[in-house]
Amino acid sequence: MKLFYYTVKDKKGHTARGQGEAGSKKELLSRLRGQGFFVISVQEDKVEKISPQKTNKKFQGKRNSIKIQDYCFLARNLATMLSSGITLLRSLNLVAYQTESLKLAKVMKQCSESVRGGLSFEKAIREHPAVFSDLWAGIVEVGEASGNLPSVLNRLADYLEMRMEFERKIKSALVYPIILVCAVSVALFVFLKFIFPQFEQMFSQFDITMPALTVYVLSIAGFLERNFFFFLGGAVLAVIAFFRLKRRPDVKKILDKLILKMPLIGDIVFLGCVERFASVFYILLESGLALVYSLNSASSNIGNTVLEKQLANVNRNVKEGGSLSEELNRAGIFPILVVEMAKIGEETGSMPDVFKKVAAHYQKELSTTVERLVAAFEPLMIVFMGLVVGTIVISLFLPIFQLATPY
Repeated sequence: MKLFYYTVKDKKGHTARGQGEAGSKKELLSRLRGQGFFVISVQEDKVEKISPQKTNKKFQGKRNSIKIQDYCFLARNLATMLSSGITLLRSLNLVAYQTESLKLAKVMKQCSESVRGGLSFEKAIREHPAVFSDLWAGIVEVGEASGNLPSVLNRLADYLEMRMEFERKIKSALVYPIILVCAVSVALFVFLKFIFPQFEQMFSQFDITMPALTVYVLSIAGFLERNFFFFLGGAVLAVIAFFRLKRRPDVKKILDKLILKMPLIGDIVFLGCVERFASVFYILLESGLALVYSLNSASSNIGNTVLEKQLANVNRNVKEGGSLSEELNRAGIFPILVVEMAKIGEETGSMPDVFKKVAAHYQKELSTTVERLVAAFEPLMIVFMGLVVGTIVISLFLPIFQLATPY
């Protein structure tokens, strides 16, 4: 059986579009005419299915990971295709071929098969919670219920592009500190592996009493050199164990709690959680979702299990008839600014606009905090590098000065 997309007119002159399966184009034409339709066009769906074993050139060079730009591309292209009159099923097939992520392409083809089997698009993407968050499911649900899926997908694309730009700024601010840390690590490795052994061999040829600083530095260097691969292997295993354990809910809960209590880093993580909550909350409200549903979805996207649990209690109380601002104030989760803005939103009936401003405010505050931390970190890192390298150089040259000094 082949899949066809058709455009027809009924007896009253109304145009309708649809899709159907038939053994051939002629068979479908006969069926449609038998139902009393005037056929305008019939087009066969020639989009191939994606197979993991496929070596088609279209999929060579695609990556398995899914990045935020892939989600931006998906939302924007789906909105464009649907608003142009292309059916949902064909749009899903087309974006599957256009995306640069092989994993997302496979998921979109699976969603296409689910939609072809009779599921709604919202239920189809809910079958892939590891790929699509509650934000996606909520947006699509509203779009399908209101019959305005292209519009809400465009709104989602705007939000995702904004998030991508915001994350790019944060990552750009962290580039220089990362380069400094790498430079220090490389410098220490070179000293330990190549320079220290040469000096130690040279000092052993002279009958001198080496200064205490030189003895300590050479001892530390020798210990690190002898156990270098042990420390390297231990670090790699620790990182692997950390990321595997982090997937466990009980471990993640402990880590999330500890991170929030850490100085500086905890503040940045908390600001990021507040910003993410406000951003997701306003985009869901703006799309037309109910307050309770939007609050639930925003809570699950906040990225911290401790805050998620507290917000779940707030959501439960709001569902039972409580005021959002009062429940947030009682929970004491967020800063007073969020509580007051929620109260203003309730009084004016402009909750989406209010939380859009809250999100913009915390984006600026988070960016400023990160930039200030980086600005303070840079000179500290330079001073640390100077102290380490200076101590090493002095410890190596002290015996040389001792040899050059006459008795």
